[in-house]
Amino acid sequence: MQKRWSEILILILVLLYSVSHIWFSVETSYAKSKSKLPNVEEGVYSLDYVILHAQTDSVSIANDYFEKPATYIVHNGKHYIRFMLNHSEWTKELQSPLGDSFVDVKVIQENKKENTRIVQFQVDRDLTEPIAFKMHVFIETMDPVYDHRYTVRFDFDLDTLKKLDQQTIEKMNISDEDFLAMEEKDSKVSNKSTEPKESNTLLYGTLLLIALIVFSVVFYKIRKKRSSKEE
Repeated sequence: MQKRWSEILILILVLLYSVSHIWFSVETSYAKSKSKLPNVEEGVYSLDYVILHAQTDSVSIANDYFEKPATYIVHNGKHYIRFMLNHSEWTKELQSPLGDSFVDVKVIQENKKENTRIVQFQVDRDLTEPIAFKMHVFIETMDPVYDHRYTVRFDFDLDTLKKLDQQTIEKMNISDEDFLAMEEKDSKVSNKSTEPKESNTLLYGTLLLIALIVFSVVFYKIRKKRSSKEE
């Protein structure tokens, strides 16, 4: 019987180790993803990039639809990237990653005469690796009509990050209104993102509590058994 309780005790210790290891891995992964944002002060910067295929590192044809370089903005402690689309009427939808989902980029300015559009998205992840975007391209003038939805990857070259001079920044007409709706959206996404994290914490805490209870019961029974033998 004592051997059986020893085996149970070993299983409990293994369970405790597994729970703590998983918990630590989740927390570490989350911290790393947040810490790899460029360590730059509030301001406006230029940033080169290229658009790659979803599965390979070859340049996507979509790369030609976007003007270079992009503009990197740090505003109120949050990071944003904006860029201009040429032939913008072809791009019917462009979604960037935010939290665990994809959201529509914010349109900052549109010029239908020039067929251009300036859009912006919030950065909430590591840029040392390409990040996925979802696109819907519709070209009615082609025969047959080109109508495709696909994923591309934006590869930002952080080595090219360069702060812009004040004169260049003033020409961009950047205002606080460019970020208001995005901050509200980020708040909603952040709340959704923390729900699974809080749920995982509750799960791990519950498992830990159960393991401690079982451990206490096993320890009590072993001590009781030994006391009975001594008597």
